Amino acid sequence: MSDEKYKIILASASPRRKEIMQKMGFDFEIRVSGCEEKTTETLPSLIVRELASVKAKDVASGIISEHKIVVGADTVVAHRGEIMGKPKDEKAAFDMIKSYAGDIHRVYTGVCLVIPFETDSEYEELIKKVRNFETKAAEFYGLENLCKEIVAPNDTIPDAPDNSVSDAPGVSGKTDRRYLAVSYSVYTNVHVVPMNDEEILKYAASGEPLDKAGAYAIQGGFAPFISAIEGDYYNVVGLPACSLYALLKSLPI
Repeated sequence: MSDEKYKIILASASPRRKEIMQKMGFDFEIRVSGCEEKTTETLPSLIVRELASVKAKDVASGIISEHKIVVGADTVVAHRGEIMGKPKDEKAAFDMIKSYAGDIHRVYTGVCLVIPFETDSEYEELIKKVRNFETKAAEFYGLENLCKEIVAPNDTIPDAPDNSVSDAPGVSGKTDRRYLAVSYSVYTNVHVVPMNDEEILKYAASGEPLDKAGAYAIQGGFAPFISAIEGDYYNVVGLPACSLYALLKSLPI
């Protein structure tokens, strides 16, 4: 691998993701994807992985001459088989929150790292580090759907995102820049205590739910109603800090 260290780009305008990256101690810059976020998936865990990949690859396509890792992410809240988006008004927020009360729902975040390489030896070193991370995946509660794929700067999203890579890409001494895209999803189970209508109405009217996926912020005014979580707390905020930190720290950054 080149002695040059990677720099990090966060492909998200989310202030919460920015704060989590800062808590992990990484130096990074922000560049936001302008692409349309489309998905062919139907399962929440695969939807977030695909959308994270779309955003990360879009940003990476604009920096093909730079030695930078792009980190993309996407988060959804799912309950009883339904994805809960951002509520359009207070009534929609009330209905979402009432459905969680006294129950357990799940938050999914997809993560995608797009990492540049130029030679076989660089690729082999990268894939070795990623496979080492993969062997430890069980340490990270809720991590699933890990996918490794090689993409060129102008490649479209592959039709088969689960296609894993196993052999060197065959660049054989060439200096054509390509990318190893590593993506996965993480889920966290969130337990909400029973709530009466007055409590739900008060929170729905606070304004906080209206710009939040799933109509609440775990770090905000909804905190008193969450009795427990199973998994990464920061995954609910918007970025699974534990697994992402482990993967990024394995790379030369």
